[in-house]
Amino acid sequence: MDDDYVPELITDAGESEEYVYMVGIRESASPNAWSMLFQECLDEDDEQEIELGMDTYCLVVDPGQRTVYGGVLAYQIEADRLRLVLSEKTAEVLGLSAELTFSLRLAPDVINMLSKGLERVFTSGRPDAFPERLERRTA
Repeated sequence: MDDDYVPELITDAGESEEYVYMVGIRESASPNAWSMLFQECLDEDDEQEIELGMDTYCLVVDPGQRTVYGGVLAYQIEADRLRLVLSEKTAEVLGLSAELTFSLRLAPDVINMLSKGLERVFTSGRPDAFPERLERRTA
C-alpha cells in the first residue's frame, strides 16, 4: 500500500476512551488496513500545547502515523457517506486530498456512534478550530 493510498470504502469504525476519547474509521478490520483516527483535545489549557498549536483535536492517518492538530474545515456524515474538507496544510501533512469522500458500509448504530464521536472530537479544544458541520443537501 503506497503512502498516498486512500480507500473509497470504509467498512469498520470504533471508539475508545482508554486515555483520551477517540473515534476512528478503517478500510477494514485487518490490522494493517488504512485508518484515520480523530482524537479529542487532551488539555486545551496547557501553555506549551497552546504555543505549539496542539490545543485542539488531533488526526492520525495510518499507515505511517502522520499526525496533525486541527485543520478540518468542514465535515458531513450521512448513512452511507463521510465527507471531510481539510485545510491545504492539513492535507499536505497527512498526504491526502483537501476534499475526501468515503462511502460507508456500516450498521446504523455504528454510523450514529461515528456521528456523535466526530461531533465530540471536533468541538474539543479551541473554538476557532471547530469545523463547520455541513447539512445534507436536498434536491
